Parts: sequence; C-alpha cells; structure tokens
Amino acid sequence: MKAEDKARLFFTKELFVETMNALQAQYSHDAECSKAAGVIFPDNHMGLYDNHRLTNQLIKLLQISFNDEHRDSWIEYYMWELDFGKKWSTDFTGRRADKSIINMSNAGELFDFLIED
Repeated sequence: MKAEDKARLFFTKELFVETMNALQAQYSHDAECSKAAGVIFPDNHMGLYDNHRLTNQLIKLLQISFNDEHRDSWIEYYMWELDFGKKWSTDFTGRRADKSIINMSNAGELFDFLIED
C-alpha cells in the first residue's frame, strides 16, 4: 500500500452526512453574520467575518478522502451548485458514463455515489 493511501481519511456514511450538515449550517450562519455586519458597517463588512479558509480546508480534506480532488468536484457541485441538495432534480444533476442519473438530493446519496466502484 502506498503511503498516500494509508494517510487517506476514513469516513463512514454517518460521519460524511454529519460533516456535510455542519458545513451547510456554518455556511448559513456565515451568510447571516455577513448580512448583519453589512447593516452595521455598510461600506466595509466583508473583512469582519471571514470563515472561508477553514471551510475550504475541510472541503479539501473531503475531496482527498473521496478521490474527488479535480476541477469538476462532485462535492463542490453538491454544495454550491445544488445548494446542499436543495436544488437537485432529475433535470439539474450529473450523469454517469452510462447516462444514468446521479442522485444528489442529500448528503447520504452523494456519499453512496462517491464510494461507487
């Protein structure tokens, strides 16, 4: 076994879902804090509340763990394009090579897709 394979993190489905839910909650909290800071400091509030470094690093750990560290990351697609699965529909989703639909309606479905052989 290669050293980099030994270092990969092990995620259960429950841990993955919990992590994605925590990222979603943090993202929502950050948006609310940024909005509130904009009311108090309308000309310069972006630098007051910035959590992107930690969030980006956690996303990177997830991507490495699930071999999803490429330009078209499924994890980032699920988070940002599908708004953590809220915008998922059969019309607005990815497809496998055989053209079958990839269900990304929630973090559990995303996990199942990411661990497919």
